[in-house]
Amino acid sequence: MIQIKPIAPKLNALIKTHEEDKPIRPVINNIQAPSYKLAKHLNKKLNQLISLPHTYATKNSKEVAQELSNIQINDQHKTITLDVQDLYVNIPTHNIIKITKFWLS
Repeated sequence: MIQIKPIAPKLNALIKTHEEDKPIRPVINNIQAPSYKLAKHLNKKLNQLISLPHTYATKNSKEVAQELSNIQINDQHKTITLDVQDLYVNIPTHNIIKITKFWLS
């Protein structure tokens, strides 16, 4: 569980070019972080001890489409879509904009 060459997690910015105002999606790579292997090990142990259903986990979009095609929908059902826009609420937006301006210049 020792990380040979640990480094601080890197913040990458993905620009949503398909949206009107071109918002930024922050993505953090934790693979080289000091706690990554420990977190992965604990996750594996917890999954062995606690059997939780993977109700909302999918492998890919093809699996999602297949599952959606099997759902029986009647007049009482409503369909909604959710966009996870507040996933990184603890990251100050002004810092992200400053960092990405540096990368984009």
